[in-house]
Amino acid sequence: MPVAANLRVHGKTPYYGANGIQDYVDGFTHDGEFVLVAEDGANDLKNYPVKCVNGRIWVNNHAHVLQGKAGIADNSFLAFAISQSDIESLLVGGGRAKLNAETLMSIEFRLPCLQEQHQIGEYLTRLDHLITLHQRKYCGVVSWMLGVALVRLSSEK
Repeated sequence: MPVAANLRVHGKTPYYGANGIQDYVDGFTHDGEFVLVAEDGANDLKNYPVKCVNGRIWVNNHAHVLQGKAGIADNSFLAFAISQSDIESLLVGGGRAKLNAETLMSIEFRLPCLQEQHQIGEYLTRLDHLITLHQRKYCGVVSWMLGVALVRLSSEK
């Protein structure tokens, strides 16, 4: 359910849209572990927005909310499997590409046993977190180096 930015009550709950967290609000629409997939308005069609989330969240109408069937599909694995699918070829619409629910539910992929899904999902989640940490560290180093260069340039004048 979308809420205009000026009508949102600020809080601690992540407010998700097609491309991830848009804001933090009071209240929630879902509580648990879910897979969010952009419906329309995705900002990157090659790296289509798919995310496994856990806890209380508010999801607007620009994202599909999925949950693996208990005992059959692990949500972390499901998120990575969907993210590796050729989503771009399934999109409909002109200027604003859309992944409709029927098409999303028709995506087929192989599921290993639940224990393997869980292990693969956890491994890929840890790897994703590690990559994010290294990207932040790299950005911090680059920012520091840029700051040093600017100080040197300004002192040379």
